[in-house]
Amino acid sequence: MKSDGSTWLELSQVYEDLLCKQVGLAKPLSQHGKLLDALKTLVNALSPSTKKKDEVYRYPSRTRKIIIRLDWIPLGSGSDSRNRVLINPADVTLLWNAILLQGVFGEPKLVATLLDEKQDSSALIGWARDLFLERQSLAGLGLLRPELVIFLDRLPVANLREEPLPNPFADTLPQMGLGHLHGNVLKALATQTAALSLGDSMMTHYLSGNLEMAYQAAKNMKTENPVLLQYQEMIMRQYTQANEFDDLLDSFR
Repeated sequence: MKSDGSTWLELSQVYEDLLCKQVGLAKPLSQHGKLLDALKTLVNALSPSTKKKDEVYRYPSRTRKIIIRLDWIPLGSGSDSRNRVLINPADVTLLWNAILLQGVFGEPKLVATLLDEKQDSSALIGWARDLFLERQSLAGLGLLRPELVIFLDRLPVANLREEPLPNPFADTLPQMGLGHLHGNVLKALATQTAALSLGDSMMTHYLSGNLEMAYQAAKNMKTENPVLLQYQEMIMRQYTQANEFDDLLDSFR
């Protein structure tokens, strides 16, 4: 996506503003390698791109949805040169919210769902509220802060392109891989539960990006709980859609 070079912002500077000024991380950001790797994976999912062989410039994907708008300005002419990455200033708030969502939900695909798919996002947010606010395991993680309650209250209703959500993690982010969170708060909470219910086991697989195992758990789950039925339907639908897409790709080979 071609940028207006006079108004679009350096992504590296935006990271510094968000992570150093708002979260309070120490400079330089290069010392936070795990976090930067996680953010690279996140941004690649929200702004999918491709490039032609022997070219430097990256092109926005024509087959996958663009949620955050980036542009790539080559710094050299060789195929191994790097790009200067710019972000549309209208998407900076959305990027901030995406970073927080990655800290909570882990998988970039889930972040994309929360930002762009209302049907499935309500189920994910409901499960997050249950784990954060209803389970006693939360106290052991020391995460019950006023900002977390506000975060969960605003998440279903906020315009995430315009309203920056509060940081529920104080002066750190789970993507840094610190302590027992290991980059994914919901997975840590579900795993910490002494005896995982079938529903928790199903969602733990889902949050780990293992749709196959989540589907197997969903298929075997017998319940009349309307909340669990909603999660079960979501996972089985996404599994079916993924298989149909794989079959479509196979038909072109």
